[in-house]
Amino acid sequence: MAALFDLHCDTLTRNLYPPFERERETLDNPAFQLALSKVPAGTKWVQCFAVFVPDEVRGDEAAVFFDRCAASFHRQAEAHQDRMACCRSIGEMEAALAAGKTAGLLTVEGGAALAGKLERVRTLYDAGVRMMTITWNGPNELASGHDTAGGFSSFGHEAVSEMERLGILADVSHLNDRSFEDLLSFSKKPFVASHSNARAVCGHRRNLPDEFIREMVRREGLIGLTYCREFLSNDKRGSLDDFYRQVCHFLELGAERCIALGSDYDGAGVHPDLDSVEKSLLIGEYLAAHGIDKTASENLMFGNAWRFFEKWMG
Repeated sequence: MAALFDLHCDTLTRNLYPPFERERETLDNPAFQLALSKVPAGTKWVQCFAVFVPDEVRGDEAAVFFDRCAASFHRQAEAHQDRMACCRSIGEMEAALAAGKTAGLLTVEGGAALAGKLERVRTLYDAGVRMMTITWNGPNELASGHDTAGGFSSFGHEAVSEMERLGILADVSHLNDRSFEDLLSFSKKPFVASHSNARAVCGHRRNLPDEFIREMVRREGLIGLTYCREFLSNDKRGSLDDFYRQVCHFLELGAERCIALGSDYDGAGVHPDLDSVEKSLLIGEYLAAHGIDKTASENLMFGNAWRFFEKWMG
């Protein structure tokens, strides 16, 4: 049975941007890169659906925005309960897959969803959030993204500690280097880079330098390789060949048990090689045909992410 675990997509909030602003259906919209009905029958599919909070949405407005998007996720999950189950634990994920359904996890991209209030970590957890990307491109109340130069704030320290206590994974994709280094100094649990590639292969500052990758390997973290053209190759082609080169580099750094998939579907430009859920399932075959060990390929596609969430999500 084909199996895939995708750590990041923006499908839930794709209606923030044209031409889909009037759409209420975002989990099974055939116009999107990812749609529940596009997942082939018989596939074990775990999908993280992010509430993307734009940088310009802050404070109470960000809190209301998150609450509205989370309600939409649960409403749509109920409407599509024959295809997807909204999961809050590894047991619920196992039950969903056993029933032939997509296991859907709610996540957040942008810590502004906390509105600078520590008690909202519990609000997010109660809504089903099990992973949060700390920033998007700019700064927020917690830390600074890759377009800015700051680090973590004192509130950011408190928020991550509370996330670790409750069981929301910290996601470092989009953090700038200073914020990443800050997190290394105070985090107590392994963390995730849900959609990031290697900077040594593609020089975009959104990608991880080798020393950060090695540190995540040492800490038994999890890194989702993204299909985004800009982050796969310097020429922005972003083909399967470019994805393969990224995988090879991570394997050279000893990351075989730390890499996963983080498509960034419906949030990024993607090469036709990778632009649908059906094509995602072909990645393993492509890698095997190009000499990647079968075990390493299966770990990338599903096994590493499953074991990580099984250990830290419970």
